Amino acid sequence: MATIRDVANRANVSVSTASRILSNSTKEKYADETRERVREASTELGYRPNFAARALVSGKTRIIAAVFPRFYDTPFTALASLQILSGIEAYCSDEGYHLLISSPKIENGVLDRNFADLLSGGYLDGVIMDGHSDITPIMEFMSGLDLPLVILGTYPYQHYLRSDNLLGGRLMMEHLIELGHREIGLIALRAIEDRMLGVRLTAEDHGLDIRALPCEYGNFSEASGEVAAEKLIRDNPGLTAMVAFNDRMAMGAIRRLHELGYQVPGQISVVGHDDLPRSRDFNPPLTTVNHDLSEWGGLAMNMLLTLMHGECPEPITMAPRLVVRQSTAAALGQS
Repeated sequence: MATIRDVANRANVSVSTASRILSNSTKEKYADETRERVREASTELGYRPNFAARALVSGKTRIIAAVFPRFYDTPFTALASLQILSGIEAYCSDEGYHLLISSPKIENGVLDRNFADLLSGGYLDGVIMDGHSDITPIMEFMSGLDLPLVILGTYPYQHYLRSDNLLGGRLMMEHLIELGHREIGLIALRAIEDRMLGVRLTAEDHGLDIRALPCEYGNFSEASGEVAAEKLIRDNPGLTAMVAFNDRMAMGAIRRLHELGYQVPGQISVVGHDDLPRSRDFNPPLTTVNHDLSEWGGLAMNMLLTLMHGECPEPITMAPRLVVRQSTAAALGQS
């Protein structure tokens, strides 16, 4: 089996130069001709890198973990998570890193032991973690580790990427009020308090008592949106609109309203938040709030690499914008 020394000798370069070129190191600049010579030598000799040996020498594994804790389903069924993961994977591929995806369970506040071993085993160079839910058990464990970390979402941490949820809440509520709606039901999320604050402040700006607006809480899933919508309309048959704090709950709400015989938006308007790719093809196409989820993965990776290089990146708050489609219309009697 060919070694890195064999490749270096064939390409007439030093072992360190051959190693850095083949590991896609960005710290050193080499002539294109030198890079091509090393790669040709590697191919001709059938060289395969020994990642374990490389990690021992460099102290780096070039492995990044994307962690999406499992509360109600896995990241592979959560469309928002898939959008973010796609961006992380693309960035890792471009920069010569390997992506490890983990979806640990947190049960009764106890962290999965195998996941704890992964975090503390020296296997990872850095972590990007979804922080839209209560990840306190993970964060308490990580506080004793020297591991670069970027949090996606609302969990309080100094290195974060999140949406301006207060503005997102305002955009959803402002849109419905401008359409003449006053009887509005809320399908909220306990984990995103600022989004509720934006809804409340906008309601108060227009003379609505937020305490008089019926509210049910979901857990991000479509199923929870279905349950919440049915309870809201059963207990409050005069509702003309619903604000769902994410698209999946909005889709579940619309599906259940259709099953109950309500027309959306003819009788009830529904607005969501996230602008998932599926939202534009839903029936009806969903009015929602876009906060550039497709950009999150690359931005988070850039922050993480800055941390890994010993620098302190600025946190990022994404500015959302309203996307009006066909799930909302003027309230009956309004034009």
